[in-house]
Amino acid sequence: MPAMRILLAIDGSELARHAVDYVIRHRDTLAREGEVTCLFVDAPPLLRAVGAFGADPGMPPVPPVEPEQILAPQLAALRDAGLSPSLMVREGDPGVEIAQAATEGKFDLIVMGTHGRKLITRALLGSVANKVLASCTVPVLLVR
Repeated sequence: MPAMRILLAIDGSELARHAVDYVIRHRDTLAREGEVTCLFVDAPPLLRAVGAFGADPGMPPVPPVEPEQILAPQLAALRDAGLSPSLMVREGDPGVEIAQAATEGKFDLIVMGTHGRKLITRALLGSVANKVLASCTVPVLLVR
């Protein structure tokens, strides 16, 4: 049986840390001899420019980010647990990019954190998790 390929969507947040911790706790089941790829989705350059130049007064500037710096604690936790995560960085809408990366990379499972909001709140606000679930055929494990 081939090793499982896991796409772990992380962004440095507490929600992402829950997903990282889940993978670590279940590494013998999920990732033993498997492959863990951490995916960070950055804001597209156009979105940064709109905020930075004040083209939309309601939108605050989106400063450039260094994914390796933001994700350092989460990547270190995975390494300390004996995993060897790789990092993939994409730009765009997080829900769309996670789904596309999972499909293009032929991953076996997507693991990501979620707020775990009630159904009515999710329906009104939408979420990254909802976009991934709606646009991807790869199984998704949501961690609260």
